[in-house]
Amino acid sequence: MRKSIFFYKELTPAEVGKTGTHEVYVRLPNNFDYESFFGDSAVQNGSVMEVNFTAQDITIGGEKSTPLRFVYFKNSNQEKRIPSLGPLFKSHNVQEGDIVCLESRIDGTSHSYYLCFYKKGEIQVNPAAVYFSKIEKDPTNASHNSNIEQSLQQIFYGAPGTGKSHIIKEQTKGEDVIRTTFHPDTDYSTFVGTYKPTTEFAPVLAIIGDKAVETGREEKRISYEFVCQPFLQAYVAAWKKVAEAKGSTAKKQFLVIEEINRGNCAQIFGDLFQLLDRNDFGYSDYPIKADADMQKQLKRLFEGVTITDADSINAMYDGRDIVKEVLSGEVLLLPNNLYIWATMNTSDQSLFPIDSAFKRRWDWQYMPISDGGKQWVIEIGSQKYSWWSFIQKINNEIYEKTNSEDKKLGYYFCKPINGVIKVETFVSKVLFYLWNDVFKDFEEDNGLFVESYDKFYMVGMDGKAQIVEGKVELLLQNLGVELFIEDEDYEDETNGRVRYIINGDTFKRKSYAGKEIMSRYLKGHPNMTFKEIKETFPDNMLVHSGHRGLVVSADTPLDSYERYYSPERYSSSDGVTFRIYKQWTSANINNIINFAINQGWDIKVEELDGQEEQTDTL
Repeated sequence: MRKSIFFYKELTPAEVGKTGTHEVYVRLPNNFDYESFFGDSAVQNGSVMEVNFTAQDITIGGEKSTPLRFVYFKNSNQEKRIPSLGPLFKSHNVQEGDIVCLESRIDGTSHSYYLCFYKKGEIQVNPAAVYFSKIEKDPTNASHNSNIEQSLQQIFYGAPGTGKSHIIKEQTKGEDVIRTTFHPDTDYSTFVGTYKPTTEFAPVLAIIGDKAVETGREEKRISYEFVCQPFLQAYVAAWKKVAEAKGSTAKKQFLVIEEINRGNCAQIFGDLFQLLDRNDFGYSDYPIKADADMQKQLKRLFEGVTITDADSINAMYDGRDIVKEVLSGEVLLLPNNLYIWATMNTSDQSLFPIDSAFKRRWDWQYMPISDGGKQWVIEIGSQKYSWWSFIQKINNEIYEKTNSEDKKLGYYFCKPINGVIKVETFVSKVLFYLWNDVFKDFEEDNGLFVESYDKFYMVGMDGKAQIVEGKVELLLQNLGVELFIEDEDYEDETNGRVRYIINGDTFKRKSYAGKEIMSRYLKGHPNMTFKEIKETFPDNMLVHSGHRGLVVSADTPLDSYERYYSPERYSSSDGVTFRIYKQWTSANINNIINFAINQGWDIKVEELDGQEEQTDTL
């Protein structure tokens, strides 16, 4: 029995960012059963329950994998939402009144997710949010239904770090998976099966007269037997599941091949290549003969196995008793519950090119480079740089110099610790890859590696290599990588929303409150020079922001920092036009509040009801 859970929502002005909110999101109703929708996969992160999942975006025809995150603020305002949807909304030009549909398809313990947007007026949702389930009962003879839910053979391909293995892990959660990795030494025997030496104990015999008599002692002996490798292990497990299903839908068996193009596929698959042609019911069109050694092993492994609906399978092969031949080990034939999925790094295409005949027997799922939404940072001393900003900048540089997508970096290229990529990891893994595999031949004119890779290290007093942090920072600054500023909405939600009351006026966001304090002070002191203003608001009020300061001249080129400063222009008494900082966060807000209190201002900070909308404007 299959079940689908649907959630339709007409998007509000607040959700699409029309009310001054920094973030766009989808808000879910209080009765949203996330445990059923996500299959008990939520994890607790402080006071927040989170689920990271991948949905297939079916808005424009096809299916594009999209990483998403569900959060439930269990211990604060009880709100449930899917945050950080800015790039996704932008790609579909989502507007107020548009409809979003989220679907969880549940088959046994397996969950798969789908996402679709509808423009305003395309469909009607009444009330504005609808949440319901639909159950599909298994049809008769379901195990041979031609409607295969997922691709039986597909390769997830893309740049390093795009989450190829992760999406397979998510989509096979709760299923039986046998995983292997191809490499240049992988061959047919290590993938399918081969004879291997095994140790056995045998009694020691003594000859007494003309008879052999056991002495009561045993000795080790080496014997050889045929041992199944990943392919045959998955193959046997899949057929046994067909038998266990007794005519109903058989449980899925996955064979996952990591780095499929790092091995010689033609050599590794050999005659199994023919099995990859599947009929409309998911079974191999062309069975192949098993060799004598393999046949003997398969016959032993299938001993006692009975396929209840063998006649319906035999009917696909003109009445040939194909099931008997399979269980006796005479032939190999892929059943329709055996899924073979693989990953392929586009940067490794030159290792063992895959020929077109092999390619056309697979479905191909492209994994684009996208923001993982994790707010990972590169930490260099006291500074934190945005990992996603670095990914965007470096990929532009890679494409400009190589005119190729293959060498680009995905979001998951580097694995952080608690969201932080240490400078040592960044240099030894990321910069080493860029120098060695991407830019080495462009060292003289690329503008990035103006010095060779070894210049990022120096020999310390202890004789060990140390990172030259200044050179790493210079590289990031030359690229224009943004310094990290925490996602303000996320902070407010996880730490509890608050409001700031300044001399009786209410501001419900840190950024608005901080900017308002600066703006009010400046309006009350119109005779200050630009130098006096800079001294009044020193840069050390900003913790780990590292931008150009609290006050910047209006003619200062801001580049990617534009969003951190107010659009309004202010003027000092000596004629300097300037702009002020506006992105106050949890790390900084107390500094500017203390400044206001020192001026004798009445400042209050109160808890804000989580259901209130953020309506402040700059």
